[in-house]
This record gives sequence, structure tokens and C-alpha cells, in this order.
Amino acid sequence: MTDWPTQPVRGPLPEVPGYRVARVIGECGMSTVYLGTQLSLGREVAIKVMRPEALADEVARRRFENEARTIARLEHPHIVGIHEVGRTADGLPWYAMPWLPRGHVGQRDLTGDPQRVREILRALLSALSYAHARGVVHRDVKAENVLFDEADRPLLADFGIALRRGHGTRVTMTGLAVGSTAYMAPEQARGEQVDHRADLYSVGVLAWEMLVGELPYKADDALSMAIQHAQNPIPRLPPSLRHWQRFFDRALAKSPRKRFADAAQMLEALERVPQGGPGRAAPARLLAAANGWLRRAPVTAWVLLGLAVAAA
Repeated sequence: MTDWPTQPVRGPLPEVPGYRVARVIGECGMSTVYLGTQLSLGREVAIKVMRPEALADEVARRRFENEARTIARLEHPHIVGIHEVGRTADGLPWYAMPWLPRGHVGQRDLTGDPQRVREILRALLSALSYAHARGVVHRDVKAENVLFDEADRPLLADFGIALRRGHGTRVTMTGLAVGSTAYMAPEQARGEQVDHRADLYSVGVLAWEMLVGELPYKADDALSMAIQHAQNPIPRLPPSLRHWQRFFDRALAKSPRKRFADAAQMLEALERVPQGGPGRAAPARLLAAANGWLRRAPVTAWVLLGLAVAAA
């Protein structure tokens, strides 16, 4: 079972009322995530606590609070929920989530398992369809934010920079790119206003990464990566995966207008991608062509075919 790596503890563990904090399991910018036990129920949980230095940052504090409120509104089998919110003994905001011990999708090699890739994409698109219908744009869909529970189900996590309908973009700093540039839609990289189609672009990048084993664009720094997403043509898949190319040509379109209109439409396109790939589809096409030729063949051809079979 894949586990999260233990992170070095920086300072004492926080005191969270009703929980026993064991160790650090991750860090995400303005927060630290700890493994703990909810004492009342005896269950392991992940506790996300805002860092002391971030508490003085108004934007960081509002992001943390925005994430908690956003997740609390979203109840979906493929979205990580929250159990409880509160403040530590030192006054730091925190919230407790399910402990997902099987790691994230970036820790798995799925290049030889297209069926599993499809399952993960179906789960993500279902989660995003649900969130988008409620006015929530995730804006940071990436491999590290797709976690697996004990049943190995994929769940979408980390709504820290999510944009909610009816709320201004000041919380996420309009004019600045937020999110991970390796998965970022061109308009998002430029700091422009984004909608749900930016999430679908990120799903396309993640789908490419799972199938091919590497990102569609590669660069040494975040700025160069963002420029590639904005300017470079959509790459071509290897021959064994070329039956996916039409799907990616739309998923990774530079203009939001040319992408899938919504998650449901993207899911429909996913289901239309041939299951067997070009290698398996070819014999069927050849057989159909042969049957068509035989139906149109003159009588002499049938006679010659019969003689050839008899001779065999």
C-alpha cells in the first residue's frame, strides 16, 4: 500500500482539541497537514492547519477559510470532504479530513492500464460536473490532488484556490496565475478570468500524463511551462495511443471555446474513444472490407475462391 512520506517536523506539533496529532504528512504552501486520531471516534484523520506565518496574510487566511467553506458545500463520493473545523490552542484555523493512505495518482504508473485511466477520468469528471453545477471551479486539478481511499477510489482534493460563483477574484489575486503551471490552461497562465473549462483542460493534461507516462509539455521552470501551454501546438500521441488524439485535440485546445462545453460532454467523448485501440480495430475493418468485396465480386471470383478452398 502506497503511503504518504513522513515530513520533517518543524517545531512542536499543534494542539487540536479532540484530536491526537501524530506527525506531519504533507505541506501545501500556507498549511501543514498532519496525521491524527479523532479521539471521540477513534479514527485516523488528516488535519490541515494554517501555518502561523500565513495567519497574518489576509489573502492566505481568506483562501484557507474559502477552502473549508467550499468543501463543506460539496458532498460527492469523489470529492474529499471535511469532518470538522476549528482553531488550535494557539488560534490557528484547522479542519479535519478523511485520512487517505493510498497516495496520489502521480505515484502510480498507469501507462499500461488504460481501463484504470478511464475509471479515474470518469470519477474526476463526475466530481467536477457536480462542483461546476454549484458554481465552484477548482483551478488546481493535478496528479497530487487526486488521492485514493482505502477502497482505491479516486477523490479530488485541495480546493484552496477554488473560485466560487458570486465571490470576487481578489481572494486568488486577479492578474496573477494561480495553480500548478504544468496543468494550467492558457488563459489561467495569463492571469485572465477563468471558468469551468480551465478545469477540463487540466483534466486533459492529467489524462495525457496517465496514459503516456509524462506531461504533454515539459520545461525547466514555471514561466517556460506556462508559455508552452499558451503557444505550443498540441503534441501528437504515439501510434499505440493515436485513437485518443481526437479527444486530446479538444481537451487541450488553446481557446476555451474550442474545448468541451462541460464535464458531461467531455465524459461522452471519453466513452467514444475506442476501447481496443488502433491495433485491435484494424482486423475488424479488414474483415468488413473483405465482406464488402465478396458481396460485390463476380461469379467467377466465387468459383476461384471455392477452388482455392478445395485445394487447401
